[in-house]
Amino acid sequence: MNRKIILLTLVSLFLLSTMVVTLVAAQPRIVGVTVGDWFKYGDITFSWSSNDPNATIPYGFEELSETEWMKMTVTDVSGTNITFQIIFHFKNGTEKTYDNIVDIDTGEGNVTMWAISANLNANDTIYSSFGYSTMKINETIVRTYPDGVRDTNHLNNTAERSGAEFYEHLSMNNYWDRSCGIIVEMSQEQTSQIEGYTTIWSLLIRITESNFWVVPEFPTWTSILLLVIVLTVTIVISKRRPLKTPIR
Repeated sequence: MNRKIILLTLVSLFLLSTMVVTLVAAQPRIVGVTVGDWFKYGDITFSWSSNDPNATIPYGFEELSETEWMKMTVTDVSGTNITFQIIFHFKNGTEKTYDNIVDIDTGEGNVTMWAISANLNANDTIYSSFGYSTMKINETIVRTYPDGVRDTNHLNNTAERSGAEFYEHLSMNNYWDRSCGIIVEMSQEQTSQIEGYTTIWSLLIRITESNFWVVPEFPTWTSILLLVIVLTVTIVISKRRPLKTPIR
């Protein structure tokens, strides 16, 4: 498994390992994107710190700290499966490209949490499989992003694990555009305490650009036609106006 797949699924695997397995009723799942839709994330902040002298940044995270932007483009839609081409552009100008998939019904795939069903409502589970039974949309709220104001589905979730010599706490806030189900903002923080040492990492990713919400420009011929119509109407109105008798 490559580094980027590990990076994008690390949080999801941690959450799944802490959940209680319960069956939930299936809910309709709707793919809200089409081939060619793309979403760019240029607001990326990652931090990691530890007082353990032997600790190192987790495998794959060092690349995340050097990522300047990432772009997800829909390359295929089949049933409830969405395939993305994902480009990671690093601060040194180099890039890496991967093809990844997610089932917006079950949550299976290697970019889980990056896309869910469109048009979900509060209390809907983000995926229908039993592993996600505790992860429900908290609310639909209006938020502002570079491309404008829109309805977003918000998930706030926390998870904890503890043992004789360790403790882990993860908190996350995810926001998906309700109309298409694509992530527009993700913030996560994890604190680990092992044998008296504390390690903390945090991640913030926000969308900065997309073609999904851009209104197509009028083609040139349409603009000319509109201009002709406006001029014609103006002339007709002018001709219908009664001439004023000059004041003597």
